[in-house]
Order: sequence, then C-alpha cells, then structure tokens
Amino acid sequence: MNLQPRYSDPIIGQTEFMRNTQGMEVKTAGATLKSSDWTVGTLVKAGTAVYKGSDGLYHPVKEDTVEANLVGAGLTMHDVRIVTGSNPIVGILAAGHPRESRCTGVTAAFKSATKGRIVFDI
Repeated sequence: MNLQPRYSDPIIGQTEFMRNTQGMEVKTAGATLKSSDWTVGTLVKAGTAVYKGSDGLYHPVKEDTVEANLVGAGLTMHDVRIVTGSNPIVGILAAGHPRESRCTGVTAAFKSATKGRIVFDI
C-alpha cells in the first residue's frame, strides 16, 4: 500500500499534434521520463521528441544530440507536468503522421533516426 499522497494537476486543452491516425503505433507500456532533465513545474507537451538513454529513462532531444544516441526515439503522446521526486510515465508515438509545427525538439538527427516510422512531410 502506498501511503504517499500523489500530486494531482489537471491539464486542460492539450494541443492535438497528430495529422491523422493512419499507421499510428504507440510504444507498449509507455516510457519513463527522467525528470531531472526538465525544470520542476515544466509542462512537457504532447509531441515532444524524446529518446531512451543508457539508464533506461527517456531524455529530451536537443540540437546537439547525435543520431547514434537516439535509441527508441519517439514523440510523447500526452502532456505531463514535472514534479519533484517523480519520473512521469508517458505514452510514446513510435510511428505515425504528426504535424512538425506542433511538435517540440524535432531536429534533423531525430528525423533521420525515425525515418520511415514518423513521417512529417505529408
């Protein structure tokens, strides 16, 4: 039994980042974000580019992230707020047709690593 209270913060008005649902695939069991990569209180928006690090947690894609490190790269499927002492779990888009203008952190290396799975140019 968990006696620790959970932080609850409703997120209203999530922006839809998907163009359509054709060919959409989601990573089974979701992904755990490394909360220390973001500032506490930050809202990680749906459509944020992330990848699986060597520690098994997911990290945000940055401009200097090289393609070889982008193992398990995908886009977060829903908004989540970063809170102290908790690594949030989110769904990850593994394949589909998102709108690039509504995504965060999509770099040339990310596009190359997800080529053929995540298609931005429709």
